Amino acid sequence: MEFQTIKENGKVKFVVLPVKLFETLLDRLEEEDDLRAIREAHSEPLYDQEEAENYIFMNPVKRERFEKGWTQDELARRLGVKQSTVAKWEHPQAVYRKRTREKLAKVFGVDESIFL
Repeated sequence: MEFQTIKENGKVKFVVLPVKLFETLLDRLEEEDDLRAIREAHSEPLYDQEEAENYIFMNPVKRERFEKGWTQDELARRLGVKQSTVAKWEHPQAVYRKRTREKLAKVFGVDESIFL
């Protein structure tokens, strides 16, 4: 199944699926347990579109840091840099050198291409 989870503080905050897959899943809901689960989900807080888009499109260093539940100080300590350096990397238009991309990818356990 093709989907993406977006985490904050180490917990899943959003699930993004292709519309076609979502429609297919809705069509399959026939069992009472499934319907009950959907009804219960309506009582959970929903995030508005602007909040979801801000999270999805935020700076990749900041997003990865949020997903790990780390502060800027924690990330700085792990990378051996100053907190002010991390703040600079989290700027919306930040551009990273190859060595910086490699270090970030290693500490977060992700592919360095997300920092391009």
